[in-house]
This record gives sequence, structure tokens and C-alpha cells, in this order.
Amino acid sequence: MENKPVDAEQFKVGMRSLAGAVNIITSFHANHRYGMTATAVCSATADPPTVLVCINKLASTHAAVAKGKVFCVNVLRAEDWELSTSFSGAHTGEGRFKTRDWTRLATGSPVLIDALVSFDCRVVKNLAHGTHTIFLGQVEQVLFGKKGKPLLYSEGQYAKLASLTLGEPLPEGLDYWGF
Repeated sequence: MENKPVDAEQFKVGMRSLAGAVNIITSFHANHRYGMTATAVCSATADPPTVLVCINKLASTHAAVAKGKVFCVNVLRAEDWELSTSFSGAHTGEGRFKTRDWTRLATGSPVLIDALVSFDCRVVKNLAHGTHTIFLGQVEQVLFGKKGKPLLYSEGQYAKLASLTLGEPLPEGLDYWGF
């Protein structure tokens, strides 16, 4: 087997297999709301409570987070797939926020009232790497919204979480993951 460097396209194809929770990252800067769909989100540490988000430098939300030093991670429910699509580019600017109810917490970033949970954060560190910036946000407030199952994304498709018991047949719709 030849040991060649991994190119960006090969990496992207491989990463499509990594299922991730779907989130809307929002920010508020210069009297404007910004938002985007993201799966590159995770907890960084519980003490102090901190989350990590990776944002493409070309995204309008990137500039808002970099300048305003605030963001909110809104964790979507499985029923929120259309909202995710809206924040993925189907709508732009303020139009993304028109279909749902939003509020603000400590940082002023938009908070989706009926998200599974929202983490309102202040940027404490950032690291530019390649096409993205990694932002560490200390959580200032948490809002628990509407209960439900998280919206997932894998292999270019939305999915929802299903509990599996050994020997139990797969729920309809999960066979495309190749279980």
C-alpha cells in the first residue's frame, strides 16, 4: 500500500461517515443576527464549562463570532431538519430567523427557544487553522428547550437517533448506514 498524503477531497469523503449532531451556531454583532448550521461542535471541558466550535473563515457567522466574541450553540431536535436546511444556505441573513421563536440570554446571541438545549458562550480562545477557526466558548448560560431526539447528519443525510438492543431489527431508514 502506497503512503500518499491525504488530499482535502479524500478527507471530506471519509468525514461524511462521521455522524454528528446538527446545531445552529448563532451570534450577534453590530446590531445584526448571524447563524449557520454546523456539526463541528463538541464539549471541551466541564470546569469551566466550555464548548468548541469550528467555523469556516468564509462564513458570515465567522466574522460575527470573531469580532463580537460571542456565540450560541443551539442543538436541534430531529423535527428541526427544515430549520437546519434554512441555516445551511436555503435562506440568507435575517430571513433565516423568521420561521421560529428566538430569544437572547447573557451574550445577546440568538437562542432558539425550542432547541433541545442552547449553550450561550463568550469566546475565550481561538485558533486559526487552514480554512477554519476553532473557537472555545465559555458557557455563560444554558437554556433547556423542548424535549426530543437530536437531529443527526451522516453520509449527506439527516437522521434521528434510535435505541438499539442486541438482536433487534433496525428501525426503518437506518439501513443506509450499512449496519
